[in-house]
Amino acid sequence: MIDEDLRLRAKRLLGGQYRVDDLDRFYLDLRERTHGRASFREIGDFVAHRGERNRGPVTQVARDVLTSVTVWSLQFRGKKPTYPELAQAARANFRLASDEQIKNGCGLERSAVKRILDRVLPGFESGKPTSNLSDEELRVLQYIANRFIWKPTFTDDEVVQDFCDVLVLNNIVLEDDRPSLLAEREFISLYALIRMHGTTIVLKDGTTAQLLAGYANKHDVLEVKVQIEFNDGPKPISAPVCMYATTLKPEDHCDVSLLALPDDYLARVWRMPLEIGDNGKLRRVAS
Repeated sequence: MIDEDLRLRAKRLLGGQYRVDDLDRFYLDLRERTHGRASFREIGDFVAHRGERNRGPVTQVARDVLTSVTVWSLQFRGKKPTYPELAQAARANFRLASDEQIKNGCGLERSAVKRILDRVLPGFESGKPTSNLSDEELRVLQYIANRFIWKPTFTDDEVVQDFCDVLVLNNIVLEDDRPSLLAEREFISLYALIRMHGTTIVLKDGTTAQLLAGYANKHDVLEVKVQIEFNDGPKPISAPVCMYATTLKPEDHCDVSLLALPDDYLARVWRMPLEIGDNGKLRRVAS
């Protein structure tokens, strides 16, 4: 009966009916049947555990980004990283960096860099690194342990593609329906944004950071950022980092009340509840 229910909801979606409750049902009922589509499982978990997340891809990326920026920013806070901190940053950055970044920065493929890190980092983690590093090992460490690397956990392209894959693979829609389903990408992208917005992420040290939607970026596109802050220096440091990146422009997909004045950068981050209105646009939750 569950799949029959989902097929009827899919028929509504394909017919142009944009109902958030239908997407809730897809993500909740199919999150254990994702066929490895990570973004679908993650958004389903956001729907199921809206208040706080302490596991999953978004949480892991947020934790890695926190480690990366924490160690990298020590130089701006009058501090010097310890050997164990450098090792933590190296492991976090290795997970965050793309294959292309690793190749360009280290001159080696990911597998070769992993072997070097597995060989060298245990000494750093114990606080007693070897003093006879090779030039190749030193080059890898200088790149991977001493910079701030970040990446979004998902893009809207990934979210929409995974959504279509899961519905097709579970026989909720036919493969022939995929083009029509892809045509609903803007609604699916906005849905993922409102389900992440406002959720609290539990970081590795037990502190928390909130996910907030907005468009405070150089491309003026909708996104969700994790709001990381440091208060251990002379001045607080804020490091909001994108976790979900879209290609959607706010002027096309938001109610006018959400649009900030051109010079009001802070107003481009929303700190109020959001929903998708009947016209398919993002808006404040109506009272």
